[in-house]
Amino acid sequence: MSYYASILSDERLIRLFEYLVKTGKDVLIPEYDPNHGHTYNDIIDIGIPHDHVFELISKIITLGLGKAEYYDQILRCPYCNSEHIRVYFYCPFCNSTQLYKELLIEHIRDGVIGPISKFKSQNGTLVCPSCGNKLITEGKDYRVVGVWYRCLVCYRQTDLPKIMYRCRICKKEVTAHGLVISSISKIIINKSALEEFSRQHLAIRPIIEELKEMKFSINSPGTLIGKSGTTHKFDIIGINDKGEIIAIDILTSTEPISETTIISTFVKALDVNVKKLVIIAIPALTEGGKKLAQSYGINVLEGKTISEIITSLKSILISSSP
Repeated sequence: MSYYASILSDERLIRLFEYLVKTGKDVLIPEYDPNHGHTYNDIIDIGIPHDHVFELISKIITLGLGKAEYYDQILRCPYCNSEHIRVYFYCPFCNSTQLYKELLIEHIRDGVIGPISKFKSQNGTLVCPSCGNKLITEGKDYRVVGVWYRCLVCYRQTDLPKIMYRCRICKKEVTAHGLVISSISKIIINKSALEEFSRQHLAIRPIIEELKEMKFSINSPGTLIGKSGTTHKFDIIGINDKGEIIAIDILTSTEPISETTIISTFVKALDVNVKKLVIIAIPALTEGGKKLAQSYGINVLEGKTISEIITSLKSILISSSP
């Protein structure tokens, strides 16, 4: 199954790939949502419910439309698997969470160490409680040597509080040893799938629909047998009610397309017998490409949008009708 056929199998994939082509994105980055945990906002933005996001991500990977690559670590509750985890610091002596945190600093000159509150004067400046000298510059007069926690219930002090992790969902607590460590991936979209979708869905399909309105029967992709007996493939083959054939190749790029890129179409032009042979170049051909196409009698249509192309194509077909 082609990438395009895989995308067409699910209307949600069509919406996603339309969005990706429009925005120029080729990576889905997970983000944290306070209500739902990590999710993919690009998928949410196209109207997919939160509870369907990861099912769609799984489908993208299964169909080969993208691949998962490690992005970030997630800590989960071992009881309910929630990632809504909150960290609590407890007093190791009385188990209270009412802790006051202070920096421990050292007066470099005389080696006095204590909580920063012991060094603060009434006007807020730092003064050594031992020698009375002002401590102005960190790293020169004083340095931070640690952190001190004081319990506001039992008034004992520690440099190592008890750390617990509480689940916001089930309210259970665990230590770091009990946490489940998992990961979240970014999804790198298959560039070949993006390119195929862009050509088929955003360029080829509108042209096919327009040709059908003009009463052409369509094969896409289509093949023609040349004078040499070689079978040549075109993006679109259209046949009108008079049996006249139009063959179309569609080329897309972010920059003007050179003659070397379309040499295969020139080879086909020499071998097939059609009423019209058309190259559609989005956004444009180089001047060299246009001159070469003209020398082979190939019609060139250029435009930044497919609507521009369709207007020009209709003009060519109408002008060529008897």
